[in-house]
Amino acid sequence: MPADALAFLDGAQALPRPRRRVSGPPPPPADPTPWEKVFGAPLTAEEWGVLARLAIRREVSAGESVLDRWGIAQHLVVLLRGDVVLGSRVMDGELRTERTLTGPAWLDLSSAWLAEPHAMEAQALSDVTVAELPLDALRLQLAAHASLSARLCVCLAQQIGVLTGASRNLLHNDASARFAQWLLQRCPPGESLTCEVRLQERKRDIAQQLAMTPETLSRLIRNLEQRGLISMQGYTVRIQNRSQLQRCAGATR
Repeated sequence: MPADALAFLDGAQALPRPRRRVSGPPPPPADPTPWEKVFGAPLTAEEWGVLARLAIRREVSAGESVLDRWGIAQHLVVLLRGDVVLGSRVMDGELRTERTLTGPAWLDLSSAWLAEPHAMEAQALSDVTVAELPLDALRLQLAAHASLSARLCVCLAQQIGVLTGASRNLLHNDASARFAQWLLQRCPPGESLTCEVRLQERKRDIAQQLAMTPETLSRLIRNLEQRGLISMQGYTVRIQNRSQLQRCAGATR
């Protein structure tokens, strides 16, 4: 195993934090492409007009806070580009990682509807672009734009499905299956048996997301390498056989 991979497994201080993906320049405000990726389908001119009028954009530099839990959420929040980590603060003030997110994606679609604080805090891993839709103004538009309202309902249902799957993974799968599924979720779409996954988090952050210790995660990585399912070079994991990893995760093709 390469020395840098051993350093990752052993948690050596000599290995720096993983380099964050370069997020590229902010998308132009008139470009609907990130929004169409968030909604999963092309937008009509009328729908895009509503979103473009309401959206409040802001740029957040890497390392800065994107969302906090102070006060009641009043916006639906979209991550247009970049990478963020979501989690909760522990007693020492550190952000305990629960998941990472790469834009375009919904960052918080539910809290404002519930008149509650954001469910999780978010911190920028790269420079990010965020768009916020004021809920009060959006409500007025949805009454006259039924198709946009239906699209938002579908997005909410999709997020519930993702969270249900993640909960089931944590509750019913053993550590090996949880990690295999975590890797598969980060594979590029397609039918190729091999792919590469660039780890954006440190070992302890990944372990926290999977409800295991860093030591258990290290053992799982070594075991998967010994079985020929993955190989590791620094913070890059190469999946050698996606079908076999799916079986390890308890999935079927």
